[in-house]
Amino acid sequence: MESKPVFPEPLAGKLRRIEDLAEKLVYIKWSREFFVLLQRAAQDVLSLARPRPEYQKITVLAERLQQQIGECLEQGELPKGAERERLIAVADALCRATPNAEDDGREPIAPGSRRPIGNLTIPLFSRWDKGERTQVNLGEKPVASLPLWLIAPESAQILARKLEQRGGFEVRLHASLNEVRVALAQAQQPAALVIDLDQISDSQATLQQIASLRQALAPEIPLFFLADRGDITARLEAVEAGAAGYFIKPVDIPLLLEALDERVLKTHDHRILVVEDSLPAAREAARWLESRGMATQVLAQPLQILQALYNFQPSLLLLSLDLKETDGLILARAIQQHELFRELPLILLSAQTDLGQRLSAAGLGGETLLGKPLSPELLFPALAKRLRQGYGLHRKLSQISNRDTVSDLYNRPYFLAHLERALVATAANAQSVAIMLIALDNLRNVENNDVAAADEVVAQAAKRLQATLGPDPIAARFGDAVFTVLLGFASQDALLATARAVRDGLETQPYALASGDFKLRASIGISIASPTMNEASTLIQQADLACGMARDSKDTRIHVHHGQSPEQDADNPRQRRLLEEIREAVQQQRMNLLFQPIVSLRGDTTERYEVLLRMRNREGWELLPETVFGLVKRHRIGMVLDRWVIAHSIRVLRDRQIRGHSVILFINISPTILQDEELLNWLRSGLQKTGVPAANLVFEITETTAELNRQALLPFLRQIKDLGCGISLDHFSGHERAQALVQLLQVDYVKLDPRFTQNLPNDKDRQQQLDQTVHDLATLGVTTIVTGIEEAVILPVLWTCGIDYVQGFLLQRPHTDMSYDFAHMVL
Repeated sequence: MESKPVFPEPLAGKLRRIEDLAEKLVYIKWSREFFVLLQRAAQDVLSLARPRPEYQKITVLAERLQQQIGECLEQGELPKGAERERLIAVADALCRATPNAEDDGREPIAPGSRRPIGNLTIPLFSRWDKGERTQVNLGEKPVASLPLWLIAPESAQILARKLEQRGGFEVRLHASLNEVRVALAQAQQPAALVIDLDQISDSQATLQQIASLRQALAPEIPLFFLADRGDITARLEAVEAGAAGYFIKPVDIPLLLEALDERVLKTHDHRILVVEDSLPAAREAARWLESRGMATQVLAQPLQILQALYNFQPSLLLLSLDLKETDGLILARAIQQHELFRELPLILLSAQTDLGQRLSAAGLGGETLLGKPLSPELLFPALAKRLRQGYGLHRKLSQISNRDTVSDLYNRPYFLAHLERALVATAANAQSVAIMLIALDNLRNVENNDVAAADEVVAQAAKRLQATLGPDPIAARFGDAVFTVLLGFASQDALLATARAVRDGLETQPYALASGDFKLRASIGISIASPTMNEASTLIQQADLACGMARDSKDTRIHVHHGQSPEQDADNPRQRRLLEEIREAVQQQRMNLLFQPIVSLRGDTTERYEVLLRMRNREGWELLPETVFGLVKRHRIGMVLDRWVIAHSIRVLRDRQIRGHSVILFINISPTILQDEELLNWLRSGLQKTGVPAANLVFEITETTAELNRQALLPFLRQIKDLGCGISLDHFSGHERAQALVQLLQVDYVKLDPRFTQNLPNDKDRQQQLDQTVHDLATLGVTTIVTGIEEAVILPVLWTCGIDYVQGFLLQRPHTDMSYDFAHMVL
């Protein structure tokens, strides 16, 4: 783990002062008073650091911070949006700076040294996201597997192995209840007991034995039953025998694991934040909790609650409503509305007896309320119940919104959104950031024989990856057999050491499958963000190219991309081979279309979908879209792909039209389409032959591409409009230049850049900015669309701001069928 830098006490004190003021700005109040104090602290740091050459990095960051604050104070307004994020990022980097940190060869940023400031910059290296905590830390021993006893026949070895691999349990197989009694007599206890009732011919006698066995088990140890029977009588008998869960065979493994997760409470993992300004009562509650092995923190100053939540990362919040400094009900409501903490389990405490109506009015009627004085007899059952409920609910919501269901890593949209935000902070604070792309090269060998076994390998590999990386880097499943990681690093040597650890972690031990052991082979490509190379799509493309070169090298199978521009990359042998793969996929028709619905917030039931092209290589794996489209936009093969997508989209529209459905399709086009001189005549002919209305096609182009090609694009788009087709501008930034581009190109739709919706429900300034942008676009007759929607809480805010349509995983993932029910699922 990284050691803390050692500074002379005067400088260390000033840096602590900057950290304290920055946290007050982020967590307590964004005010001019704190800005003035922060500027003075930066000046003090400069006076101490400038004379010392070894503190050059601190000097540079302090000068940057002083300059940004000075500009804000001079303008008379506090920074907003991206400017706010940049200022926080610089303050955070200054607090974490070390003398000559770029040359000291330290390992990548270690967890636990100090958390970055604020929820705007923590996406770089924090896993404290939506209340989630990771249990395995880099450089620390992993948490020991919990003992799970399974009473089942020898044939249940496969079930035992899956519980070990997916659930992280140490499974001990017992042949009978007598074996369990012997183990209990030796003072052994499991974390949970799973019993196959069909092992014993006389199930009634079995249930009686289990009921007596229950007396020898600790009260918190749950029993789970597996059985062929599913009738109500069998279930009632199981409950009477003490069952915590009942599962019909063949057992649904994910459901059993979910039940185990909810009921097997690992008290040593739980952290309870006690917010109470009566210190004697708070300390007494903390003593009770610590006696059960839980970690606690007492907070007597309620307005510092956000700092405590970020830094302590509690599993549950124990909050007194009888506070002197602020209204406890309003504070509870504010925490519930926070985008990161709204799923945090909550127990409320109060000596007041007439709170029912006020709780209901505040939207807290469903929360657990305990009276004062508090007693452990009431506290512990309520605590266990809320922890189970909170963990189960968060797990479900997390799976729906941002998790890949097989690997339990983040999914592609979440990773891309995270990467965009990270690059903003990186540009401001000069933190070194890399993308690691990991290809599971020979996974196809397993999938060809057994798809379920391939999923098993992916799940096991993901667990190994997380155990190797620890909690700070952000890992995602990016494709069928591709993981991506976003991580910070101090030197390239340290970065390569991490890559080697990842490769060894994935490859060294074989993967135990029903068909036998499997040896995985992985290749790792790395791209590094820099001031001149900070576009997410380009970085992913470069990591993908580096991964291909790593695979071809056949030695270490690790390759770092060294920052060439896309034009320089054109001569890359790997890129030439990838272009050949794309051409081959076109010739052999290894392509398909996916459709994602675009849904109205205003009651319009017209069917709208964005069309997404996916391609596969000769082994059947998906080629990363970011790499494919980054390449083809500079080659004539892009024209072929554009025509293929347009032709197939027109056929889909014709077929839907025959079945009585009117659908509007949004089609992405590349800059190479401008070189296709016959496209317009071909398109006109295709529409006429099929009878598809031109208005049912909307051609979509990104703002960056439109800006770079505006002169050539203008006559082309006007002819598209003359045909009757629509035009959509994607990744709209909202800048003055972008608004001028909207007018010049006469676009019909605008898809807003993701930055408009970051932290939107809690950021009034951002809401006002979005409202004004939507109003300005509406005056031009432009329809607004927000993409990347993954959570329902943002929808009312978007509606209030005047947004017309939304698109994202919350509504539906991209699918081969157009199956969204627009008529009945109106937002």
